[in-house]
Amino acid sequence: MFFNMENEWQDVVADIPVFKFKTASLNSSYDSPVSYQVRLLSNKKREPLLFFADIETTVCADGECKLANLKVFWNLLGNYVGYGVDPKLPLTKYEHDAFEEKDYAKLHQLLLDNNSILKRRKMSDLIDTVYVSKSDMFSNQVDAISGATKTEIKESVVKGGLYSCYTLWHIVHGDVNKKIKLYTDSIHTDKLNQYCLNTDYKDYQNYALKHIPKEKYGDHIKQILQIFKTNDGLTRAYVLKKIPDTIFSKQKVTTEIYNTFPEVDINTRTLLIKKIENTDFAAVEILSKYLRYMTKNQLKLYLEYLKNTSENINKKTISNLKRTSKDKNYPYNYMVKEYLNNRK
Repeated sequence: MFFNMENEWQDVVADIPVFKFKTASLNSSYDSPVSYQVRLLSNKKREPLLFFADIETTVCADGECKLANLKVFWNLLGNYVGYGVDPKLPLTKYEHDAFEEKDYAKLHQLLLDNNSILKRRKMSDLIDTVYVSKSDMFSNQVDAISGATKTEIKESVVKGGLYSCYTLWHIVHGDVNKKIKLYTDSIHTDKLNQYCLNTDYKDYQNYALKHIPKEKYGDHIKQILQIFKTNDGLTRAYVLKKIPDTIFSKQKVTTEIYNTFPEVDINTRTLLIKKIENTDFAAVEILSKYLRYMTKNQLKLYLEYLKNTSENINKKTISNLKRTSKDKNYPYNYMVKEYLNNRK
């Protein structure tokens, strides 16, 4: 069992079939696509946890290899999170060799990558064709073409298991992802949204944020601030864009957000400086402590704001500015000096 969440699968006590999805077979001799049943897994409170499907598929071009049997798990947003294999039905690769432990782990890492190089390539693009002469073959009947995995693909897939990796990746990242997302939307409730908001999973947090109306931000501000501190730049930008000024300007909120300035990405720092006029006055003082973290353009924006305001500039802010203006190791100290000189 390879699982990329916590232990949600251990809490499963109920499952129900919810929909089927189809996927084309790698074996070109099969005309019709293969259909799989997806089941919703829930805990004892009947709260949804995961989606699951039993997958059985051929994993080679001629259909003569052993079938691959595995249990696949997706999270509530349709993102792959893990798989399990019955020890009695191991996955196999070239010449029916069974997967080793490292092969299973590599397959899991490949399936976690929803932007794998496999996404953009056809099977024929992944193999170099090599001409093999009669003299190099056991048979002296015909000359032939041999296939070898292209160099740029080798590091991504299991050695000797290209067909398995390709087939399983396209099943796991096919039509099923959109169908799961649509199904979750159809059963969305405030309780489910609260669950997603309070998890440590960034995709769940982003999903929850998009389902919170602006007027409800105040009800969830504690968790939203935590997400702002720990999520990525795109999520921080979304929060800064959506959070109402009536919430953003509260001293506690302003203080918590602006004290993240040294840790956040450069684009978030720019947004924080641009939004300073919508904050509590504490933001001005906080930023005055972090001038060394600003780019030249960010410092220019901050000082421009200070030039156009006076009521938000307290003694502590001026003290911090003076200290930085005297720092010979700070390359933009001259800009701070100029501001202070013009202010007199």
